[in-house]
Amino acid sequence: MKKVIVFGGSGWMGHNIVLDLVKHGYDVTICARGQKSKYIDRVKDVRTIYGDKKNEDFVKELFAKESFDYIIDGVPTMESIANISRYAKNFKHYIHCSSTGGYAPLPFLPCDETAPYGGFEGTSGWAAKAKYDNEVMRLYKETGFPATVIRPCYITGGGDYVPLDNLGGRRNDFISDILAEKTLDLPDNGLALLQPIHVEDLAVSFRLAIEHPISIGQVYNITLDHAVTIKRYIELNAEALGKKANINFIPLEEMCEKYKGEIDEIWLRFFATHMCFTNEKARRELEFKAAHTTEETIMGTARAIAKQLVKEGKAGAEFC
Repeated sequence: MKKVIVFGGSGWMGHNIVLDLVKHGYDVTICARGQKSKYIDRVKDVRTIYGDKKNEDFVKELFAKESFDYIIDGVPTMESIANISRYAKNFKHYIHCSSTGGYAPLPFLPCDETAPYGGFEGTSGWAAKAKYDNEVMRLYKETGFPATVIRPCYITGGGDYVPLDNLGGRRNDFISDILAEKTLDLPDNGLALLQPIHVEDLAVSFRLAIEHPISIGQVYNITLDHAVTIKRYIELNAEALGKKANINFIPLEEMCEKYKGEIDEIWLRFFATHMCFTNEKARRELEFKAAHTTEETIMGTARAIAKQLVKEGKAGAEFC
């Protein structure tokens, strides 16, 4: 049986990766720091060890005692990459998660893996991801470190993770505002493109990378098949709940001023930037085919969160 260790396997994305691997017959070990417990019950039957992958002594001891065929790191760091590359022996494949956000602003549409990747201006997160991606590709070229980088777009689905809101963040009361038919501001004309990936489809892509060794030394954008405008995104959330979408369009600069001090301006500017990608490379080389559509993913997430609000007594049940 193929042995896999999933660093961060008790988190939202990580536990979905674990569940898909177990379903397909892999021998999975979760490595977690023990700081996130929300999803741990869903993988309670999966062996779990606790430790910090950034701790050199822990990683050294882990790989001295055990060997794994495949290593998945959901949230890589320079420390974790260095520790894994230094101490993991005789493994076949290392796969880590990055983000399509580092391509922004997109030089062409739909964007693909050939575009420059460095991070949206003013952000540190995507610049850091570029650093991590470059490091594993450097190790691959110089030492043969068998790495693959998965770059998902906006991750959603599953029904229990806060969705993207109209300001480019993840706001707990966004679905409540949709239910109340509140007027929601959108930057410019609302035609910026947004492309999600369902978390379950994303999980599958990690397994497909394992099962297709051609993926070693490669980067893959993992997305649903098409984008929608942010205006349509708001409308789909409303349609899912039988509500009317009330939208107020505001020039981006005015909107930044209006919400100054309330939100992170960088996220709003990013929200107003096109996110539209092709996953042709993943389809061709990994045989990736998303099981969910863009529209059902957005609408299904809205319904699931609304049902949770009903359960908590924060909304009526007329849309369920």
